[in-house]
Amino acid sequence: MPRQAELRQKHSRGGQLNIEPTLADSATRFMRDRILDLTLWPGERLDEKSLLAKFGLSRTPLREAINRLISEGLLESSKNRGVYVSSMDLESVLELLDAYALCERMVATLCNMSRPGLSAELQGIQRSFEVAVDKLDLLEVTERNAEFHCAIAQACENRFVYRYSCHLHNLARRTSFYIYLREKREQGEFYLPPERINSHHRRIIECIALRSREDLIEAMTEHAQVFRKRLEVLVRGSNLNLPDFGIEKTGHVSIAK
Repeated sequence: MPRQAELRQKHSRGGQLNIEPTLADSATRFMRDRILDLTLWPGERLDEKSLLAKFGLSRTPLREAINRLISEGLLESSKNRGVYVSSMDLESVLELLDAYALCERMVATLCNMSRPGLSAELQGIQRSFEVAVDKLDLLEVTERNAEFHCAIAQACENRFVYRYSCHLHNLARRTSFYIYLREKREQGEFYLPPERINSHHRRIIECIALRSREDLIEAMTEHAQVFRKRLEVLVRGSNLNLPDFGIEKTGHVSIAK
């Protein structure tokens, strides 16, 4: 199922998924992760036979996964190029981050801070986020971050706002993964130390617990602005030739602590 549907189902069951994933669900998650961790390169054309051989997936689940990821915006399709990974050029990413920042302000404005169980749910997600940060599991960090923000969006109790927020956070995970990766490779450390990253989420949780609307808007806006600032620091510091940030293609990437 699409990532947004996974998040909606998870929240509706109090954090418990009671439905066993299908082969198509598993293939979708696997392919999504390979896009988000840059194993499948921005702009790369996908060949079905090569994917089947490389990843050991079955044909029907793979085709369903491709269709779902097209609907999520992580893959694109055209007559001339076939199916390919969505671009990651600077213009596209900055447009995404503009929408992201505006969406965060909207969510902070509409969030029902008195929603039962919201603070406890966010605290639980944050604990998982902190474990992922400590392990430097970058893909898990981006997933837990998206889950955290989508839980707040769900508290807006507006299905259109919720779906839009989940959609943007799903797309933003690839940029977030890239930023973490480049910070660690080029600077030897993250632009924000892990404790500062965690402190942003804790401040958001505190604002919700205190029912402070103005402070919540300020905290979530600042959090979104820092996301963009981290990208700008990398671009200025590296003199990158765009599009696609000039990332060196190395296949599946991992970070050793």
